[in-house]
Amino acid sequence: MSKKRRTGNLFQRGKVWWLKYQIDGRLIRQSLETTDPEAAELKRKKIMRPLMAADRNDALVMVQAKLANAQTEVTAAREEANPPLRIEVAWDAYMAAPERPDSGELTLKQYCGHWGRFAKWLARAHSPMVYLRDVTATVAGEYAIDLSSAGLSPNRFNKHISFLGLFFRVLADSARTIGNPFSKVQRKKLRTHSRREFTIEELTTILTRATGDLSLLLLMGASTGLRLGDCATLTWGDVDLARGIIRRIPNKTKRRGKPVLLGIVPALHKRLTAIPSKARTGYVLPRMAEKYQRDASLLTNAVKAHVLDCGIEVHVPGTGERIKRKPDGTPERDEKSGKILVTDTGKPAVVDVGFHSLRHTWVSLHAARGTPQSVIQDSVGHANPAMTAHYTHVSEATARDVALTLPAFTANGKPPTALPAHQDDIRAQIKALADKMNGKMTAKTWNAVRDELLAMVPTGK
Repeated sequence: MSKKRRTGNLFQRGKVWWLKYQIDGRLIRQSLETTDPEAAELKRKKIMRPLMAADRNDALVMVQAKLANAQTEVTAAREEANPPLRIEVAWDAYMAAPERPDSGELTLKQYCGHWGRFAKWLARAHSPMVYLRDVTATVAGEYAIDLSSAGLSPNRFNKHISFLGLFFRVLADSARTIGNPFSKVQRKKLRTHSRREFTIEELTTILTRATGDLSLLLLMGASTGLRLGDCATLTWGDVDLARGIIRRIPNKTKRRGKPVLLGIVPALHKRLTAIPSKARTGYVLPRMAEKYQRDASLLTNAVKAHVLDCGIEVHVPGTGERIKRKPDGTPERDEKSGKILVTDTGKPAVVDVGFHSLRHTWVSLHAARGTPQSVIQDSVGHANPAMTAHYTHVSEATARDVALTLPAFTANGKPPTALPAHQDDIRAQIKALADKMNGKMTAKTWNAVRDELLAMVPTGK
C-alpha cells in the first residue's frame, strides 16, 4: 500500500515504510525504518521540507520573471505609443513647454546657442544616443570638461551649465529622466572686474574720432547711460524729439516693464533731427540692431577696435593684449594699414574698458556735477528694491535738466544752455491734434488740449 503526496510518495515493503521522490529527474527510494504510519509521515515531511522550499523558491523566481517580462512588455508598448523625448526635437519641446521661464528674445537666442553646442558635442562624443533621458551625470561631467578645454571664461562656463540644468529640469517629465544630470556639475568661481569709466579726454577722443553708425551709437551711450543692447535696438517709438525725451524699457528689466526717462542732450538731439523724417521708423540704427540681434559680439568687438585705435588700452594691465608703444609713449602703428600694433601677454584677457564704460562715465559725470543720487539711480534703471525704494520719479523736466548737466563732449567742452526749438516737429504734432479735435472743441476739453500743447514745447534752463 502506498500513500501519494505532491512531493514524495510513501509506500511499504512488508511492514516497513519507504519514501520515493525525485531530484533533478533521478528517482530515489529511501527506507524510513519504521512500521508506524504516523512516524513515517513525520519523517517524510522532514526529508521533503527543504526540497519543497526549493520548489517554492523556483516557482517564485519563475513568477517574478514572468511579471518582469510582462512589465517590460507593458513599458515597451507604452513607449511605442508615446516615446520618450528624442534629442533631435528637444529644443522645440523646450520652446513649447509651459514650465519654461518667460525669457526675452536675446536670452532665448543665447539659450539656443548653448543647446546647439551641447547637441553637436553629443552627436560627436555619443553618436548612438537617441533619447534625452540617456544623458547621465557622467555625460554631463564629460561635457563640463569639454567646455573647460575650449577655454571658456568662468562666466560663460557657468551660463552653459546653468542653462542645461534649467533645460533638463523643464523637460524632466517629457524626457522621463531620473534626476537632473547637470545638478552636480560644479560652477566655477568668478573673478569679476568692473569696467572703469573713461576720462573726459578719452571720451572726447572716442566720440570725435568715430564715424557713421558707430559714432551715433557711442554718442547715444555716452549721453544716456543706456546699455549697448538698449542703444543698438532703440526705436523711434522710444524717442520724442519734440519733448527732448527718450522713454525706454531696458532689455534687462523688460519683464518688469518699468521704463527709464532720459533727456536728450543737445549734441544727440542735433544728430537725431538730422535724420530725415521719412526714415524715422523702426530702429534708430537698423544696421546696428541687426548686428546686435545676430551676434552681440559684432558690436562689442567693433567698439573694442575703435577704443584701441584711439590709443586706449582695453584690457587690465598684465592680461590680454597690450598696445606697443614708442619710447615717448605714443602707440606704434602698422605702416600700411595704420592700425595700432598690439602684443599678447599670454594671459586671459580681463576687459578694463568697453561700451559699458560709457554707462559708468555717465553716472560718474552726474555724480561729479551734483545730480541727486535718486535721480541717477532712477535714470539708469537699477532694479534692486533696497536701492530704489526711496527714489523719486523722474519727470520730463527733470530728465531734460539732467541731460543739460553733461558736457557737450566736443573739443571746447562747453555745453549749450538750452534745447533748441524744433518748429517742424511741433507744427506736425499741433496739426495732428487739431485734426483729432476738429469739431470736438468745447470749454470742457480746452484744458486738456492746452496742457498737451504746452507739453510739446521743449524747455531748458
